Amino acid sequence: MLRPGGRLAVISFHSLEDRTVKRFIRDLARGCVCPPDFPVCRCGQEPELRPLTRRAVRPSAEELGVNPRAGSARLRAALKT
Repeated sequence: MLRPGGRLAVISFHSLEDRTVKRFIRDLARGCVCPPDFPVCRCGQEPELRPLTRRAVRPSAEELGVNPRAGSARLRAALKT
């Protein structure tokens, strides 16, 4: 649903949600789905997303001071290619 150049941002509050988001972004950023023993890529798939952050962004100490319930929040972002 995102146009090329669009940004996807997801905030998760539970580890299982975060794992689902992390795997989704990783799978769409991978591109090629050929088996590793193939010498040359034959599927021709290109990555659909490019992660904007290497790890999940966590709330700062200042934010936690104002809102302690934000402690479990994780932000992951990706760019549609």
